[in-house]
Amino acid sequence: MGIPSNRDLLVCCLWAGATVVVVAVTDNLVLRTALGAPMVFLVPGHAMLRALSVRTTSALEHLAYAVGASLATGVGGGFALNAAGFLTPSGWAVWFWAVTTVAALVAAHRRDAPDLPAWPALAKVRLWQGAIIALAVLVATGAYALAVRDEATYREFRYTEFWILPSADGESGRLIVGIRSAETQAERFDLEIIVDGQPLAVFRSLTIAPGDTWTGQIPVPVLAVRQRAEARLYRPADNRLYRSVSTLVPPF
Repeated sequence: MGIPSNRDLLVCCLWAGATVVVVAVTDNLVLRTALGAPMVFLVPGHAMLRALSVRTTSALEHLAYAVGASLATGVGGGFALNAAGFLTPSGWAVWFWAVTTVAALVAAHRRDAPDLPAWPALAKVRLWQGAIIALAVLVATGAYALAVRDEATYREFRYTEFWILPSADGESGRLIVGIRSAETQAERFDLEIIVDGQPLAVFRSLTIAPGDTWTGQIPVPVLAVRQRAEARLYRPADNRLYRSVSTLVPPF
């Protein structure tokens, strides 16, 4: 058995506090992962084992119990944070900090807290074994980096919105045409307006940045019958029809 000490509890509290600070002040993925991963998989579980006076016979057994307790804490925190409407990175950081701090305080005041099990002596690792371990870590790290990159670049239902409508103020003889870009970079578009099969207006090289909106009012000759107006959007880069929408022009 190891030497009784509460220094490990102090480290747990400091780590939990640092995690809250990092999540609050920065969006840096590396820092958040470096501090957050131990909070999810180890730190709160270790503090809870100390608080509950769970006795283990080896460091590996203690580590396994700590991982299980940490995961259970995360599951319980998910239900609690979801019910409170605080299922955010800050919410998770505060949850793990609160659990760790309370458990550490309880453990520090318990007189029957068991000693920490001693760590076993490090076994000699051969060169080929170290190479395999390094390769496994490299593969896992690469897979995680790819997953993070794909998650950051994935955009569900990415498309450019395009519409044509009669004037909303009730004024006859006007059409409202709009384009809202959802592309990943600035794009050039050609816009063509056709009424009853006859070209009415053409706009060339409309450059629209991602997230920007372009709108225009098109005057249309008003007749005694309904007319069908169509707007066609082209991309000059490939000279292909990109979007097509239509509406009816009310008669006078």
